[in-house]
Amino acid sequence: MKDPTAPEIKPIVPQPVTINAEKSALLVLECWQLLGDPEFFAAPLVPGIGRLLERARAAGILIVFTLPIISKGQPHGQVYSGFKRRSCEPVFFAPAFDKFGGGQLQSLLRLHDVDTLILTGFKANMAVLYTATTAVTEFHYKIVIPVDGIAATTEYEKEYTLYQFRAYPAGYPRLFTFTNLDMISFQ
Repeated sequence: MKDPTAPEIKPIVPQPVTINAEKSALLVLECWQLLGDPEFFAAPLVPGIGRLLERARAAGILIVFTLPIISKGQPHGQVYSGFKRRSCEPVFFAPAFDKFGGGQLQSLLRLHDVDTLILTGFKANMAVLYTATTAVTEFHYKIVIPVDGIAATTEYEKEYTLYQFRAYPAGYPRLFTFTNLDMISFQ
């Protein structure tokens, strides 16, 4: 028997998106020095996120980096150097997969009157999933997910994450826009 409560999940077709730079933030989750190893599962993210960071900086958008708390104080526990982080771009060592944990991220976003978040990084099924969930369910942010800008150790984990964003109840899926890194522009 068919489940009458199951949502209809359509395939993702990335769409171009224009972001209001004054009301948005680019979150680069968990992109630490391990990205420098070409064998690292998320290393393919580097060129695309690098190009997005250049465009975002030129537009003056708020850029925030997060790192796993377990990396704090470790040699690899810094933002990936290839992203050329600027001193004005904050780094948070959030205490959980959900980067809103601890309150620092939400305080910063509220200070900048942000209403839209672009989420990039890894692990998609942990940091991206939990951060996006809190962003939409608790704070009602609009979320832009570049599908080529997130990574997980397996394709299944990435696809399941994207499925979750489209299967949430209560109208939350309407807060998500799916795109590609090079399809994001700023105004």
